[in-house]
Amino acid sequence: MKIEKLVVGAVMTNCYIVYNENSEPDAASGLRECFVVDPGDYASRILQLMDSLKLECKAILLTHGHFDHIYAVDEIREKTGAPVYAGADEAELLGNCEMNVSKRIRKPVEVRADKLLKDGEVIQPAGITVKTIFTPGHTQGCVCYYLRDEGLLMSGDTLFESSIGRTDLPTGNEAEIFKSITSKLLTLPADTKVYPGHGGETTIERESRFF
Repeated sequence: MKIEKLVVGAVMTNCYIVYNENSEPDAASGLRECFVVDPGDYASRILQLMDSLKLECKAILLTHGHFDHIYAVDEIREKTGAPVYAGADEAELLGNCEMNVSKRIRKPVEVRADKLLKDGEVIQPAGITVKTIFTPGHTQGCVCYYLRDEGLLMSGDTLFESSIGRTDLPTGNEAEIFKSITSKLLTLPADTKVYPGHGGETTIERESRFF
């Protein structure tokens, strides 16, 4: 498993490109498959990095719909043909520029997901098994993506290194985020690596000390 992180946009959002560096390239194109998590801005940089690594984007995974996680979605989808995945309860926020805060920050953006995921639903973008975990609180439709075989979690803005996501934006709920973290994330194996939507990586063991 290989994860490339790009820090993008005005609020320093982590965008991840995930692929298996030992997978066989496509015979015709010479490209390995990958998926992208939270392409928040700078679509050209994200696309250029995939090109330089000889990667083909097969899916775009969104942890939630705030502006800083979605600005580059439509350009990457258009250029690669990759479908967009998001939690089923996030469709309204994704498609409403007032709710996703883009209208008041910079330019309005509204995104439609091609596939809305259920809690616990498993997908296999780029041949990698990914489980969807509903974690409402930062927004009502927040999800985390758990790669059990790799021992890692893409936590979006639910869980950070020594912190948690804010809950004062549309559909946020403080009680819900604490419930999501304690009941769904801190119950994962202690050595699970956590890749958050902002800041540095951490582990479930480290973060469990604060709860």
